Order: sequence, then structure tokens, then C-alpha cells
Amino acid sequence: MDQQSPEKTPGQLVEEYIVYRDEKKRADETYAAWLNDNYTTPMKEIEAKLLDILNKTDASGIKTKAGTAYKKLSTSVTIADMSEFRRHVIGSEQWDLADWRASKTRIEEMLEEGEELPPGVNRTSFFTVGIRRS
Repeated sequence: MDQQSPEKTPGQLVEEYIVYRDEKKRADETYAAWLNDNYTTPMKEIEAKLLDILNKTDASGIKTKAGTAYKKLSTSVTIADMSEFRRHVIGSEQWDLADWRASKTRIEEMLEEGEELPPGVNRTSFFTVGIRRS
């Protein structure tokens, strides 16, 4: 006669689920640290060295047999003072400035049109390095 194991109780299932969830979290954290140590950090170090070379040589790009390193401009638009920014958007009825974060596209358009940066917004531009395979 075939003996079947009894069904697990809801309490046992919850307990088992929590064990899996905790182990998965530990595995995710371990993998994230390994990925950072073995890939992300070395790649960022190479990007920094290449950006330094590009800046020192006043070049916008360097073509090599392996590929091309080039400068690319990245822009960040963040809210410095949320209540001030909201007051501005509501008061001026410029709803396209926000989805309750600053609309980078619309703010860039405003600046290109000669308008000033809205109150309560920070805008930062910086160069990073892009890598293309040959």
C-alpha cells in the first residue's frame, strides 16, 4: 500500500514560505555584492580612467581596434524644494513641468527657449563615458 504524506498546514506553508523568502533575500544580496565587486566597480574604474584621458587630451572620443570610448553628456533634473516647486506649477498652471517630479524634457525645452529654471528645481549636467564595440 502506498503511503502519502499528509498535507501541510497553513502555518507550515507560511513558515516554509518565510524561510524561502529570507534565503532568497540573502542570495540576492550575496549576488549583488559579487556582481558589484567583479563587474560594476572595475567597469566604473575603467570609465573614470577613460574620462580622465579624454579630458586631459581634450578629445570627445578615442577610437581603438577594440572599440570607441566617447564622452556623453548626462543631465539630471531633481526637486530641491517640493512645496516651492508645487506652488510654482500650480500658480503658473504649467502642468507639463511635472508628474510631481520635475519633467526633464520640458525643463530642457524651457531653458532652450531662454526661460529660467523654475523655483525649487536643481539641474546638473555631467560627462560620462560610453563604450561601443567595434
